[in-house]
Amino acid sequence: MATVVVRTLFDAPLLSAFLVFAIAATALVGTLVPPLIDQARTATVQHQLREIPEIALPLTAVMPGLAALGDEPGPRADAWAAPLAAAAAARAARPEPLRDVLGTPRVYGSFAPAPFTGDRKTPLNKVQVVMDPGLASRSTLLRGSYPATSDPTQGIGVVLTDKVAETLDWRVGETRRSRALTLTLTGVIASDGSNAQDWRMLNGSLEPLIELTPLGDRIYQGVAFMNPDEAPLLGELAQQAVTYSWIPLDGGAIDAGDADVVARQLRLMMATAVHIGVGSADLYDQGLLYSTPAADAMDQGVARGRTLLAIVAVAAVCPLAVAAVVLTLSSRQLASRRRRAARLMRARGASQGALLALLSGESLLLGVLGAVLGVGAGLLLVPHAADGLTLVIPALLVLVVVCAVPATLLGDLRRIERRSDGARTGARWQRILVEAVVVGLAAACAGILLTRGGGALTVDPVLLAVPLLIGAAGTVLVLRVLPPVLAALHRTAARRTGLIGLLGPARALRDEALRTAPALAAVIGIAVAVFSVAFAATVTEGISRHASESTGADIAVTVPYADAEQIAGARAVPGVAALATLDANAIGMVGPGSGQDRVRIYAVDRAEFLRVQQGFDPALPLPSALASTQGGPIPVVASEQLVAQFGDALTVNDHPVRIVARTAQPVPFGTGSGTVQKWVIIDTANLHRIGLDAPTVSQAFVSVAPGHDARAVAKAVTAALGQAATARTAAQIIAAAGSDPATAALHAALIAAVGIVALLLAWAVVQTLALGSAARARLLALLRAVGYPRRGELPLVAWEVGPALLVSVPIGLLTGTATARLVVGGLDLRGFTGGDTAPELVLAGWGTAAVVGGFIVVTGAAVLLATAAAARLRSAEAIRVADDED
Repeated sequence: MATVVVRTLFDAPLLSAFLVFAIAATALVGTLVPPLIDQARTATVQHQLREIPEIALPLTAVMPGLAALGDEPGPRADAWAAPLAAAAAARAARPEPLRDVLGTPRVYGSFAPAPFTGDRKTPLNKVQVVMDPGLASRSTLLRGSYPATSDPTQGIGVVLTDKVAETLDWRVGETRRSRALTLTLTGVIASDGSNAQDWRMLNGSLEPLIELTPLGDRIYQGVAFMNPDEAPLLGELAQQAVTYSWIPLDGGAIDAGDADVVARQLRLMMATAVHIGVGSADLYDQGLLYSTPAADAMDQGVARGRTLLAIVAVAAVCPLAVAAVVLTLSSRQLASRRRRAARLMRARGASQGALLALLSGESLLLGVLGAVLGVGAGLLLVPHAADGLTLVIPALLVLVVVCAVPATLLGDLRRIERRSDGARTGARWQRILVEAVVVGLAAACAGILLTRGGGALTVDPVLLAVPLLIGAAGTVLVLRVLPPVLAALHRTAARRTGLIGLLGPARALRDEALRTAPALAAVIGIAVAVFSVAFAATVTEGISRHASESTGADIAVTVPYADAEQIAGARAVPGVAALATLDANAIGMVGPGSGQDRVRIYAVDRAEFLRVQQGFDPALPLPSALASTQGGPIPVVASEQLVAQFGDALTVNDHPVRIVARTAQPVPFGTGSGTVQKWVIIDTANLHRIGLDAPTVSQAFVSVAPGHDARAVAKAVTAALGQAATARTAAQIIAAAGSDPATAALHAALIAAVGIVALLLAWAVVQTLALGSAARARLLALLRAVGYPRRGELPLVAWEVGPALLVSVPIGLLTGTATARLVVGGLDLRGFTGGDTAPELVLAGWGTAAVVGGFIVVTGAAVLLATAAAARLRSAEAIRVADDED
């Protein structure tokens, strides 16, 4: 008995090695995916934070008056110690992980920017006087001296950076005055290269800002630094100052795991005022209320990361199921090589338990070896802590092998014994019960997703189960449709003279188990391909549509002010086919009666805007009645949200209006394009009728003529509209969305899922054909003995899996479409696409056809590979192997 066991364990070493390799490869992928997804989630959170301008990221706060600087009169070197300590204590009181990403608070005083004039003609300017206790630690004196402590009511000494002093043409020792302050320049300084963010937070401290007036004049705005120790001497001047504070926020230290918590802690901090006292009894201590857009950015990054995790989890379920099918087929093949030894051991009196222990032990050894190799390689490639999720997939793979080998072999032995005894089984009813359970679960999960609607951001069991259950239901349909098709082909072949046409359907009908595995792999594989292509197309189309809705034209330009001459110059730019302006962006009151609410009023020239949006998708509905200037109610286009709240009988600014069109489509107007829910659009000709002044241009929309580059036209248009004008195109918005790491990770995950499933499907076909190789080889040997050509294996091989695969293609397409519709409807994709409206499912016809064609090519290559292997088996050897396996 021991000799048999040893010989059994060393039989078919290549098959055992492949089983180890397959488990190791799958475990490697399972080990790498979680940390890579975590990295992508962290990267998208940090990407959202990097999108915030650097000076807007820190927490900032301002309060009227100067902070309480202590009770001692006169100048002090530590005058700002008390407010700095109070701000530092507020930071220290924050819980982790927020406290770890907050830097040292800064506090300083500031006067509002004001124009200063001297005894000679100087450039137009505005100077902001700042009391910064940290200036000396980050600056170098170039000439003159730092301001000494003096009586600020008699004049204040200040220093400027070299570029600001040069631009303002301010000489050392020169005095300039505003209504409230008298400044004397005592020295010129420069940054010493440290604490660069402190300089950037004081905008205009290193280089002056430039402000353009409507007449085109330039006003230079700079920062002047007074001695911070003079703050206690300001007296009544302190009431004209403000206390400003900011706290650095290290966005690079925030990962996906902490971002949600940090955002909540940050909002709590922003809702709590930090009281540092106020130096004047005439001012109320409002405290410092910090604010930052970082919390919203982290929420958006977290939402995108959660959606990415849910999509990857859904996309990974089906490849994992196909991998289990492949491992099951490999286990069956290994079991077939152990069948002869098992029958011999059974004949010598071995119990079923002993056989189970031997086969399970071998399977466990092979499985654990493969899992250890795969997990170890994954941890070496991407070092991370091996948590429970890292070990779940390898454990499932080991369980598949441990169960499949002994179950297959013992099942074969029982079938042989039952066949010898002539016993009948209730396998048919067992199969019906299993199929009913699978179809019922698939229908139940689909019903749950359909009834609960969309908006999910996290992974849940129903969402994970749907693709697998629908694929299993599709496999049930294939297995129910296939036998009648094969039987019909067999009956048709019986009336013809071809031998293979008769034998092929008969062999395909004979072994139902060999049909199940490739059918399941093919249905799930094609479904994954269809789902992946449709999902990627949906996200891409959603991003594109959001970009178009945000711009409203080929180019959208935002400008603080533009006169008629500038607009005419922009219209004359080569490549501008049409240009329309937003002539009003005002807030009004909408009625009727006492139940009024605020409404956004937009005004455009209907004819111009129609020319801009000609052929543009999506275009706003602007019927001809909108331009009517006749008496009666004012014609408007209204948002669906506004009409849903107030109905059709509306008043705007107490003027009756008539709704000529309504739409739920977002409008491209204003800085928050697409976010305003309640609005009306009027024609510019009706501005005076609704209580608004003359047109004030704040945006321009440009249609680009064919053959011209939108970026070049946008650059020329912004130059014509002034230095402060900014332009954006739909292509820029699409590119910005594509640069997000989560979007790149999403496409990579979907492509990887399709590629992995294609390889697994090919190997499933090879394994299926290998399992039937003995019986097929014996049949071919017998056929050769009666004169059948030696190179005639391909038709017989193709008959074994071809019908199942061909039937699986249309059912896989239906399964993939259903999966995509359910999953897209069950997830909130707005984090990827932008906007307030969830994208509609897009079924990419050509992309789907290309992927399905690729699957057919891969399957055909697998069939040819199996055929080549079958051709190498000699007749005598084939008959001997087949006899051994029977």
